[in-house]
Amino acid sequence: MLIFIVIYLWELLIIMTTAVAGQQQLRTQTFDITIGGVFTDRDEGTESQSMESIFKYAIFHYNRLAKDAHNLAFKIRIKEETLSLIAAESAVQTVHDVCSLVHQRRVQGIFGPPYPEIATLVHSICYHVDIPFINVCSSCYDAESFDEETSEDIEHIPRRDRMSINLYPSNQDLNVAFHNLTHKLKWRKFLIIYDMDSGLTRLQKVLNDPGVNQTDILVRQFTHYKDRSVLVDAIGRGIHNIILDLNDFNTRTVLKMALQMGMINSNYHYLLTTLNIDTFDLEDFKYNYVNLTAFRLFNRRDARVQMAMESFFAFKTMPNTDANRRLFTTSVALWADAILAFAYAYDKLIASQLTLGVDLIRPNISCSDGRGWPLGIELHSKFNQIAFDGITGRIQFTTNGERTGFELDVVHLAEVGLSKIGSWSRAKGANVTMTSNARSGLFNSTLIVTTILEAPYVIYKNNSNLTDLTNIMYSNHDFEGFCIDLLEELSHALKFHYKIKPITTSRYDDMVEEVKHKRADLAVAPLTINYAREKQIDFTKPFLSLGIAILFKLPKPEKPGLFSFLSPLSLEIWIYTFAAVFTVSFILLLIARCSPDEWRNPYPCDTEYDVLENRFTVSNTLWFAIGTLMQQGSDVSPSAISTRLVSGIWWFFTLILISSYTANLAAFLTVEKLVNPIESAEDLSKQNKIKYGVVENGSTEQFFRESSIPTYQAMWKQMKSNPDVFVRKNKFGVDRVKAESYAFLMESTTIEYIVQRECNLTQIGGLLDNKGYGIGLPEGSPYRERFSEIILDLQEKGVIQKSYNKWWKGKGTCSSEKKDSKANPLDLTNVGGIFVVLLGGVFVSLLVAILEFLWHARKNHANRRESVWWELMKELRFSIQCGASNRKALVARRCSQCTIDNEEMELSEVPAQKQLIHRTHSNRSSSSTSGHFPGVQPVPKRRTTVERTSDNDKFNTLLMLAAERTSYLDTRRKKYFNDPHTDHKTRHPSPSPQRTDIPLVLIEQQPLNHTQASRSHQVRFSTNTDLSCRSSLQIPNYEDDDGDSNAADVSSGSTSSANLRPKPRVSRL
Repeated sequence: MLIFIVIYLWELLIIMTTAVAGQQQLRTQTFDITIGGVFTDRDEGTESQSMESIFKYAIFHYNRLAKDAHNLAFKIRIKEETLSLIAAESAVQTVHDVCSLVHQRRVQGIFGPPYPEIATLVHSICYHVDIPFINVCSSCYDAESFDEETSEDIEHIPRRDRMSINLYPSNQDLNVAFHNLTHKLKWRKFLIIYDMDSGLTRLQKVLNDPGVNQTDILVRQFTHYKDRSVLVDAIGRGIHNIILDLNDFNTRTVLKMALQMGMINSNYHYLLTTLNIDTFDLEDFKYNYVNLTAFRLFNRRDARVQMAMESFFAFKTMPNTDANRRLFTTSVALWADAILAFAYAYDKLIASQLTLGVDLIRPNISCSDGRGWPLGIELHSKFNQIAFDGITGRIQFTTNGERTGFELDVVHLAEVGLSKIGSWSRAKGANVTMTSNARSGLFNSTLIVTTILEAPYVIYKNNSNLTDLTNIMYSNHDFEGFCIDLLEELSHALKFHYKIKPITTSRYDDMVEEVKHKRADLAVAPLTINYAREKQIDFTKPFLSLGIAILFKLPKPEKPGLFSFLSPLSLEIWIYTFAAVFTVSFILLLIARCSPDEWRNPYPCDTEYDVLENRFTVSNTLWFAIGTLMQQGSDVSPSAISTRLVSGIWWFFTLILISSYTANLAAFLTVEKLVNPIESAEDLSKQNKIKYGVVENGSTEQFFRESSIPTYQAMWKQMKSNPDVFVRKNKFGVDRVKAESYAFLMESTTIEYIVQRECNLTQIGGLLDNKGYGIGLPEGSPYRERFSEIILDLQEKGVIQKSYNKWWKGKGTCSSEKKDSKANPLDLTNVGGIFVVLLGGVFVSLLVAILEFLWHARKNHANRRESVWWELMKELRFSIQCGASNRKALVARRCSQCTIDNEEMELSEVPAQKQLIHRTHSNRSSSSTSGHFPGVQPVPKRRTTVERTSDNDKFNTLLMLAAERTSYLDTRRKKYFNDPHTDHKTRHPSPSPQRTDIPLVLIEQQPLNHTQASRSHQVRFSTNTDLSCRSSLQIPNYEDDDGDSNAADVSSGSTSSANLRPKPRVSRL
């Protein structure tokens, strides 16, 4: 039994020794592998070299390195068999050629082609014969299920997909990479330019993201190398962020077009989807401050890359120059890693087969017999087990043959060239970090910004009145204001971050010291640009223009005067107006008297009346001019063309004058005048009552101190002699203006902000100088021009003006316009003057009325019994009686219009007047009066009554004739008795005339509705006088009159005309 055990152990030892020796022999044995390469004339990435050449280089590089260089367990040597196809050939010919390669060359794997249409056909053949299909193609991925998680169960993956391997980064990972980067760059509006439909599969997540869809995304296809419409469209829409999803040739073409169209500057940002950014000649772009970002798979300074490039130059037999290094593209590196990946997978296959003791069988298959390579599926599965670091980084594959686990470098163009500013991986996402070589030192950098707390430039949100942040924790989000908005726009345009550090001393010069000693990178504040500060630090272009102005209290409104209604017209205009009234009146009087058409018959119905009158007297013309001026008119109207022309011109003059007066009257009655004790800096310098000052050690103080203008020198001398007028901060100066008689000299922009919130303050006068606020940078800063360009661009776009309106006017509480649209009611102080004028006119009219009464009383009452004042009081008592009638008894008052001109008229004329009265009322011819008074000479024709006039005129005529007759008889009586040559006994058969009292005749007007029959009565003035003196007036009478019933009727004929009007009723007293 022991012998058998010893024999068994000996045999086992021999077997183990033989196996170990066999393993060592196999490891030193070289395994020759034949792979096939299929390429076309349309493969991607073949602008400078053919894909077949790249494929052969990859094999050359692999075979050139030793086994240990690749960390392989077995020594594997690769041989290639290539097949060149023409893409335009028929699919049948392509299948025949590929099947010939598989059957005749017995290849163990097929590489390429990187052309989607032929690649799909070759992939199908490999799937049919179970040979792994390895490719490097960016456009050969399916565009579906990018967001689905990769299945790790190989049994659920189709056999066709298991036979495919693609070294190019998967579209699923690239989608996430570009999506993360655009979010990191905070793009809200951008343009996508693509050339192939399959290219957009890398940007599906960017287009489909819900957050991005809310922004403005424009997609345009680049169809021709001379097509500039895509860039023109970007300019028209104001798009500055552009994604170029193009091949390398089209990418260079579009960038060159953008350079020619002026789109290569700091305002534009380009994101390239190509991974060959290192091969681009960017010499014309890096000095134009353009923002250009892209991904790359490998760093050319890596040792593996350097080794691969040496092999590349050896294979190409070319020197190592910059131009030749650009030939080593990403596709070249990926093909080298593809060959290495196949070697690793085959190394795994050899190890597994030797462990099982199975010999490696080379494919001996045909496309027609339906059999596949027994080791093909297992070889494909080995790709899922390998993971190594290649030229393009970490290489590993998913179960469906897509590359994963790689890392992309984020590179950005700077003056020194492309610089890495971050990286991306599926696990960590986009991690963009700041580097010293980033874009102008600003891209993604963090700048320290010094400022000062002063509204509205920089305001602390939690306390707007706070000016000192000592011992207070704060961040950028705790500040707001005009300068914060400007800083945000600058950071967005130049792609930098910032940290705000306000100064605690509230001195502007301290900000200059912070920047000068480079404790701060920027000074963004209301920092005035002047010579002293310019010598210490650099300034950008001014973002606000301003000047020094005077802040003072709003003057108290002046109360309107009592005669403010005269203010719409100046004193000169009033004088000219009154002069025009008298001048036009005189001219109208002169023209009216010279014009025949203005002389008219006052009694147009009496054609025999030969006396003409002119109504344009001195008083009438003056009344006409004044009435027209007052827009009231006059009862005198012109008839001649000349007088009407003068009147029309006068009316036009008064129309314009009164309209202008009325238009200005409302403003002068409602607007209160503001009286300023000072109107300018000159007024301020010439007085001593109002103090004035500036901020101590500020730019305003420096202006007055260094000014050569005499006025400002005098003001500086006055301020220097009174040190108490200086204040430490603007806020203290504003408080002092409100509290006392003090004027504060400060920047006009700050004054405008203050007066919008302090309604009792205002700006006095204009600007004393012109200057501006600028952003301070360290002396010699290379970024000054960049900041100035952005500031000018913001000014042209109106961004700065919009922010200015927001912080100055948008939040103000004082408005120059009245909020109440209703007009304020006028009080007595506004219109009291017109009441004074009214009362004055009333008193003057009363005085004139009294004087008029006294004048007529003296003239018409020469033989009065009572005094004139007694008559005046009598009239006044009659006027103020409560029950006084509007009728009064006729008094013995002479009427100048009715007085008989010829006092030598004989008594025989009376019957003639009797006949005149008779004609007036009866319209009937009577017998001649010559029969009663023979020998009486006819008297000149006089107008004693009005024929064919109204009843009121007839009534007045009767009263006047009665008074004239009484006066006439009195005169004849005196002449008769006083004549010494007259024989009183024999002169006349009739009794001598003697004083006969004529009773007062009262005549009443009968109402119209009186229907009683009328008859004529004779009204006798006396019953005991001579027949010649008992002449009577014949007037209509009614049945109820108290007159004599036997009186002769003087009316005859029809009485219809009398019945149409109310008849006068006469009674004797």
